[in-house]
Amino acid sequence: MLMPASTEFAALCQSQITMMAQVIGADSTAVYLAESWTEQALPKLIPIAVYPPMASAAQSQADPLASERALTGSADSSATKASQSPAPMLTPDEAQAVLGTKQWLLPYDNASRSERTTPQQLAIPLVHEGRVVGILVGWRADRPWQADERHQMEECARSLALACVLDQRGQWLQTQLSALNRLQTQQSDRFHELLHQLRNPLTALKTFGKLMMKRLAPEDKNQSIVLSMLRESDRMRDLLGYFDDTLEAVDQTRTQAEVSVPLLEPAPDNDTTLEARALPVTADSLSHFGGTLAIKPCSVKALVTPLVDSVETLSEARNITLHVLAPEHKAMVNADDHALTEIISILLENALKYSPPESDIWLQWGLFHPHQPYLQGIVVGDTGPGIPKADQPRIFERHYRGVQMSSQIGGSGLGLAIAYDLVREMAGFIEVYSPLADLPLALPKTLLNLPQERGTALVVWLPKS
Repeated sequence: MLMPASTEFAALCQSQITMMAQVIGADSTAVYLAESWTEQALPKLIPIAVYPPMASAAQSQADPLASERALTGSADSSATKASQSPAPMLTPDEAQAVLGTKQWLLPYDNASRSERTTPQQLAIPLVHEGRVVGILVGWRADRPWQADERHQMEECARSLALACVLDQRGQWLQTQLSALNRLQTQQSDRFHELLHQLRNPLTALKTFGKLMMKRLAPEDKNQSIVLSMLRESDRMRDLLGYFDDTLEAVDQTRTQAEVSVPLLEPAPDNDTTLEARALPVTADSLSHFGGTLAIKPCSVKALVTPLVDSVETLSEARNITLHVLAPEHKAMVNADDHALTEIISILLENALKYSPPESDIWLQWGLFHPHQPYLQGIVVGDTGPGIPKADQPRIFERHYRGVQMSSQIGGSGLGLAIAYDLVREMAGFIEVYSPLADLPLALPKTLLNLPQERGTALVVWLPKS
């Protein structure tokens, strides 16, 4: 439940009514907030600020009724008594009269003041967008209120009404943020537990793979399968490590964000800058699973060789023919080796996933860009059904699956989006061509007999080293 007013709003009200009392010569002023106002019931009024201030805490303890008398006062409104103690503010009957007539809804010149203003007392509702949020009251004993004084009070009331609404919205947002933070903390705890539990079976699988390698004869063809299992285990270990790092970064960011910083924080004594006080975790460190990339010269062949061994086993199981086309020259690109491995893995996995049995897929690298000689290309292609023209502009969007959304092939629509982001961070880009007849690059001789009225080719262009 929201508090009637924050400490900052109460301080603002106190300063405004103190200044207003001095400007217009009021004996006393006060601000009440309206709680639970509806069309059927008038609100309960809660005093927020009073000028002159109410009795001190010591006086209140000595006389428990002092604060109440300071707000409600007595029926005697003489100037003599007003000079001795805080003047009467707003009685319940007067509050009912102000809010019950709803004269405050009319323009100033047309509204009748008789039911909300006496010669000594001026009560102005705080209204924002047709809703009453409180009442501003002024009182003096020596003279009636003039039109310009009423206008100043109304301007003050409008400002306080807006400040009240902003204060309530701020409290609501803080409540929502606190609830969201509790939920995120619970989610983080569950993710950390899952990561812990996943590492145990992964370690066991890797151990079993090593034991199996020891039992296989050197000439056993199953050694390549076990090696592929071990490589994928290492890949899963790396991904879990990235997952753990990301969770730690998110937890650190949330912890830092929980620190409450005053809006008007005093300037530090030293020359601490905003950059020095910034959160240690930046958006760059959370942009993808691998964190900040380490760009360096990479041998494409060294990276794709272990991937080819794994894909060959999977393609044989699905009755798909894999073509690996290495260039005669040594192909080197400037890239992050882990990121580039993940990009090629994603493209090969997609080619296998969406190609029916008896299809062909191929991996080719060391291509030269026809117009940008500083780039080298890596192609992953297939002779599958292809990608509809309508889907091609959006295939790199996160969670977009296009025509595949209605197919029986599962997926999240994240693979190509991850690859696209990684390539861009390495100063490259990806092109998609479907059908294969649209590919502007010449197909190798071994692939010329492949059907070109369907299929897909994805070309990754990266700066060569």
